[in-house]
Amino acid sequence: MNNLVAATANTATLRPRKATAADLPAVIETLALAFYDDPVVSWCVEDGPRRRQLSPAFYGAVAESYLAYDETYAVDKGISAALWAPPGAADDEQLPTVLGQVLEEDADRLFEVFGLMAATHPVQPHYYLFLLGTRPHRQGRGLGSSLMAPVLERCDRDQMPAYLEATSERNVPLYLRHGFEVTAEIEIPGGPTMWPMWRAPR
Repeated sequence: MNNLVAATANTATLRPRKATAADLPAVIETLALAFYDDPVVSWCVEDGPRRRQLSPAFYGAVAESYLAYDETYAVDKGISAALWAPPGAADDEQLPTVLGQVLEEDADRLFEVFGLMAATHPVQPHYYLFLLGTRPHRQGRGLGSSLMAPVLERCDRDQMPAYLEATSERNVPLYLRHGFEVTAEIEIPGGPTMWPMWRAPR
């Protein structure tokens, strides 16, 4: 009985919920760990120690910006997080500037990536999944799927599409399983490939 109670309590703590400002430190750490070896991030900042040093400020700016949309989800232990923007959300025009200041000499590569992303971004209203990350030691256990569920369920209920850019080929199958389809390939000159993915409501 004790094991059953413990398992039930553990499952409850891993249920996705909307993040608050109090969750930001854990969310930022999770994103920094999850994306440390991401192909696109590694291309933007090739030096590993420098990338690790800049990650807290970089993901801190992103997480704080997206928290304003009230569509950031996390689990209570902070080991997985998803940053969404809702349909019609206004872009944070200051965010690219802040991120460029964080990356300094590597900012040009980041801006190149953002430009390529913007060129393929749909104009039709949609939910936009900007980042989904799980700490490496807990990846592959369904947390990413769990975190997507609240918004994807709303997409289906409200008949609203969803969109994302997969920055790693190994993540594409996860999104395919949840109804996303690859719509194109974004080839970064001299760098990795990204996969824009669109999900029609079910």
